[in-house]
Amino acid sequence: MNSFVVNLYPKPNQLATSQNLTVAGTSVQFANTFSALTNAIFITVQTAPVWITFDGSTPSSTNGHLLPINYNGWFSKDSIIAAKWLRSTGTSAFVTASEFTN
Repeated sequence: MNSFVVNLYPKPNQLATSQNLTVAGTSVQFANTFSALTNAIFITVQTAPVWITFDGSTPSSTNGHLLPINYNGWFSKDSIIAAKWLRSTGTSAFVTASEFTN
């Protein structure tokens, strides 16, 4: 039986700096400028909740996942590249993405 094993202890990618995204009233995405060595990204949502989609559709109050203020979580690099973000309230949100590798 074949299996795909993911390293449970990712290491910071020393070749990449954190990226910040301002999320306002129009859907935005991170620029695809992540390192080729990156396979996991840790994100933090600051200032306001955000709506997020991964399927190419535009996030809204009726479409997507709602991430609260101070949300912290792991995503694959491909997920973050595909993600579209939209603020949930009248206040702009900030999302910080830090890159990790095996």
